Amino acid sequence: MKLALFLSLVLPGLLSTDNNQTFINPTGTYTLKGEVHDNKVVTHSGEIRVKLLQHELLTLCFFIDKGYPGYESGTLLDTLRYEDDAAVFVSKDSSCMLRFYFKSNGVELMHIFTQNKGDCGFPPGVLTGAFFRKTSSGVPVIQDLSALRTTPRD
Repeated sequence: MKLALFLSLVLPGLLSTDNNQTFINPTGTYTLKGEVHDNKVVTHSGEIRVKLLQHELLTLCFFIDKGYPGYESGTLLDTLRYEDDAAVFVSKDSSCMLRFYFKSNGVELMHIFTQNKGDCGFPPGVLTGAFFRKTSSGVPVIQDLSALRTTPRD
């Protein structure tokens, strides 16, 4: 009985396709602010820039930095399908999947799958699930963001 109640409450939410859902235009700039201690960024920081090209297609550039002590970082620049407020990046060899889930106030990065022990071509420990806050709804410049790399301040 409990299982039937659980399934009746959970499954409709998982299986339904709510056509009345409000479309979220993902265009804008999203920022992940790292914590600063002793003038050093010690946690992950980054930026995501998105431009909606068509109703179901966007272009995205993404930068993430691990912070002190090594400031290892990684970038991504791609055009992705946009469906149900989400864009999914799949590596060319299909061994890696990143999901960008858009909300009105930001985007949640989820590292969904890695076939190998690596981190989708990113240095170890750089790729992490995180919430990037929307800082602008303006159309951003889409470009390689590797120049944003945080430099050590030692």
